[in-house]
Amino acid sequence: MSPLYVFVIFGQLISACSFEKDNSTERIITEYYKVYNKRQNINTFIDFYDEDILFEDIINGDRIEGKENLKLFLDWNNPNFIKLDSNNLIIIEKIIQEDKAIVKGYFTKFRWGKMEFGPIHFTSILTLNDSKKIIKQVDWINYPANLVDYNTRKDSNHWIK
Repeated sequence: MSPLYVFVIFGQLISACSFEKDNSTERIITEYYKVYNKRQNINTFIDFYDEDILFEDIINGDRIEGKENLKLFLDWNNPNFIKLDSNNLIIIEKIIQEDKAIVKGYFTKFRWGKMEFGPIHFTSILTLNDSKKIIKQVDWINYPANLVDYNTRKDSNHWIK
């Protein structure tokens, strides 16, 4: 076997490994939270999602279907939201396996209108498709009691089949 042939095969193996690593679920999730943390461009953020995303907020009872509906729901340009920390969130733990990630952390302090909130615990389950786009997100966020009216909120238990 010629040294050139070995070099070419070795180069292809390294290239294949690098490509796989670049498209890994862990890398996608890390980039997703970096973009979220900056909270600068909703279009860059929303690109992490598949067109047919299913987003569920268990505590608040929100169930959003579709990328455009999610973009409207997130409402990143709302002037009532004011960052009070350079980071929007802190990740405490990530469990990543194949096409799923479980992420636990907390949102840092922020102001909504004239009221200050945070820090607020969250846990998210993110499921990615073969194209490495998020197709399902399930959030558990420990909203402060004055952010959720538990008497009128939607009941996520109705989703149980």
